[in-house]
Amino acid sequence: MSSQQSLNRDHATSRVLRLSPIRIISRVNGAICHLFSKIKNKKTGEHGSSLHDNGTGEDHKCVTINSLPDDVLLEIFNRRRLSGPTDDMWDWHRLTHVCIRWRCVIFASPRRLDLRLLCTYGTPVRRNLDCWPALPISIQYGGVVERTPPALKDEDNIIAALEHPARTYGIQLALTKSLFDKLASLKQQPFPALEYFWLISHDGGELSTLPSTILCESAPRLRILFFGGIPFPMLPKFLLSTKDLVLLRLIKIPSAGYFSPETLVTSLSGMTQLKTLYIEFASPPSRPNRRSLPPLRRAVLSTLTQFTFCGISEYLEDLVAGIDAPALGYFDIKLFNQLIFDVPQLHQFISRAEKLRAPSRATLDSFEKGVSITLVQPAGMDTPGHLSLRIACKPLDWQVPSMAEICNQFSTLFSRVKKLNIRAHFPQPARQDEIGVLEWLELFRPFTTVSSLYVFESLGLLVAHALEDAVDGPVMEVLPALQLLDFRGSRESAPVEKFVTARRPTLNVRYGDLN
Repeated sequence: MSSQQSLNRDHATSRVLRLSPIRIISRVNGAICHLFSKIKNKKTGEHGSSLHDNGTGEDHKCVTINSLPDDVLLEIFNRRRLSGPTDDMWDWHRLTHVCIRWRCVIFASPRRLDLRLLCTYGTPVRRNLDCWPALPISIQYGGVVERTPPALKDEDNIIAALEHPARTYGIQLALTKSLFDKLASLKQQPFPALEYFWLISHDGGELSTLPSTILCESAPRLRILFFGGIPFPMLPKFLLSTKDLVLLRLIKIPSAGYFSPETLVTSLSGMTQLKTLYIEFASPPSRPNRRSLPPLRRAVLSTLTQFTFCGISEYLEDLVAGIDAPALGYFDIKLFNQLIFDVPQLHQFISRAEKLRAPSRATLDSFEKGVSITLVQPAGMDTPGHLSLRIACKPLDWQVPSMAEICNQFSTLFSRVKKLNIRAHFPQPARQDEIGVLEWLELFRPFTTVSSLYVFESLGLLVAHALEDAVDGPVMEVLPALQLLDFRGSRESAPVEKFVTARRPTLNVRYGDLN
């Protein structure tokens, strides 16, 4: 290298080092991306990488990446971490093989760079734990989407990883009977670093009752707890020690894992950071022994924004009677087949959630095996509320009375709706004689402020006949604020001449396609 070339390089280096780390990174961002692609292809050596100082506008002036200070390197590595998927571990281990300096910079900041050791299918756990520093351990063998059961060799690696409870950051397992038995033999001990715990039956089948030794004695930092098809009656007691929980998701709770709503409320009462609650029972027999009186004092879940429940109305009634969720914006309810609904506590619970109590749009959906009622807040809100209630029932002559019963119990809620959609999702058109006029009129009764009614496809004729027959009675009491009646996707014009004549000139009728 000539003296002039050396002088140019030193000058470029000094220019770069005078800049802040953020400005350096912004100027060499393209070269950094190119560098990482080289690292991934294992073609980069300790002295073979350089970064162009694009701020000078001269490509021949460049500095090696080793000329950058440690804090700049650390920021580059951190940006690499943040650029990847949020639910995946990033490939920091590749960078440690570039040179000794990079290795030292990375291992000097394990928390900032979120360094963790991944134990998954085929990982030689004992060998890896011996050759790497004592970093947090993530154990991942299956989940909700990927339920591939761990092989026998993997099961031994899982046990080897769990022998380090103080370092275990996360546990995510698709349980088999063989692995279940091995976990049951473990000694119960605390997991002070555990942040997520994810157990699911790999084939969706029911396992025997989960022994308390599988769950840690205490997990003060636990933030995510997910059980799928896992019976664990002692769960509410364990939840008393998880005050920082952010997500609690229990799906397909078997009858052997039943716990009372009062016990669950007690477990939830101390959670000050809970945002998502998902409770799903596997079958209707998960029923409280008796209907209890509302508690004198309710637990306030001030951070809860999403709540999903699947079970029977009696359990839901006792559960929501004991809690307040003022920030709740998404509420999804699925009730098992029931002919009679009595849900006053549910009505009061919804009325205490500001984002749910003033919906502007309602959609009533009919499916072959059930119905769905969806309420949405006005679109102008920053985060519109969403309330969905699904009922497993069939055939159609049961569905309309069921929807009518629910809508009338929540009459104060539905009385604010401006737009109403009614849709059917079954292959054959319904017959006119399946549902009586009174059932339809009872369904429309609480919608006193609806100005636009959209009826889709095969239900068009049924609704039209009901409205026509209503003319013989107090027609102005049926949807009194209606201004637009729109039949979407009807194969033939629905006859509503008498109904329109009685309402003119305030009512317009329109026939349109599904678009």
